[in-house]
Amino acid sequence: TLSDGFFSNRFENDVYPILARLLESDDRGNILLEHGRHSHYTKRHSLLLSVLVCLKHTFESSCGRDLAGLIPSCGSMIFPMLSDDNVSGAAVETIKAMLKVDSDALWRGLHKLSGRSFPRNPLRVVPPCSTEFVSPSGSKGFDKDVCMTTKQNAERLLDFLDTLPEQHL
Repeated sequence: TLSDGFFSNRFENDVYPILARLLESDDRGNILLEHGRHSHYTKRHSLLLSVLVCLKHTFESSCGRDLAGLIPSCGSMIFPMLSDDNVSGAAVETIKAMLKVDSDALWRGLHKLSGRSFPRNPLRVVPPCSTEFVSPSGSKGFDKDVCMTTKQNAERLLDFLDTLPEQHL
């Protein structure tokens, strides 16, 4: 409808820049930091959950397709949250909503996070046994428990992606 175009334009130009600023990591000046120190974790998690739920509902709405261009940047900001026990469930659900709109936009990043190798022959997919852990920022050798949580959530999302019907080009 005509209102969807208005809403998606306002969301992309007015709302998303604010949400993106909230999702930025701490080393890039997250506004959730107060005077160089972390704000209260419960406030931070509550705000992150609100942002994730807002994004989830937006991508599930009728204008979600109009916002498909935001999925790669938005998804890359949400990937680090897959390891945070307080918000990982909401992060998974938000990424699922984005995958329903564009199943290819986050495929490569999820494969990297899950530790699965890219299939040489796409018709024969055999998940490899991988013990290499890579952080969302690409650095190696961080906390193994955090990595396992991220890896497991990425694998859950890849399994969900396999259940989605093929999308039109």
